Amino acid sequence: MEVLFAANRLLKQNKLIEAAAEYTSVISKLQSRGVPDKRVLSTAYNDRGQCFYLQVEFYKAIEDYTTSLSLDPANPVVLYNRGLVKYRLKNFSEAKQDIAQALKLSPDFQDANYCLTAINNAVRCKTSTD
Repeated sequence: MEVLFAANRLLKQNKLIEAAAEYTSVISKLQSRGVPDKRVLSTAYNDRGQCFYLQVEFYKAIEDYTTSLSLDPANPVVLYNRGLVKYRLKNFSEAKQDIAQALKLSPDFQDANYCLTAINNAVRCKTSTD
């Protein structure tokens, strides 16, 4: 995925605004080709979503993760990423769905297991205070 190299480098350098702009440029170029490589396009949306997540732009991140999943619906990492954002927004029901689906696709996904435990604990705490 050489086309993502520059954007990935910026993301690793924590230059989030520049990385998001570079991912946007890559997405536009891929879409203008007519029939883009769905896997590369899905990765670009996921990675731009990560930029938004790290900038605490959660709704933009969810939008990009959702678009990524429309291109690659069986990607456990993207499901985990979207579920994590929904958890941070206290949308526990939808977060749990995404994380459970990620674990169904990748049962040994340790971060997803931790996240599912955190969601269940949050729901228990919320239920006990209601």
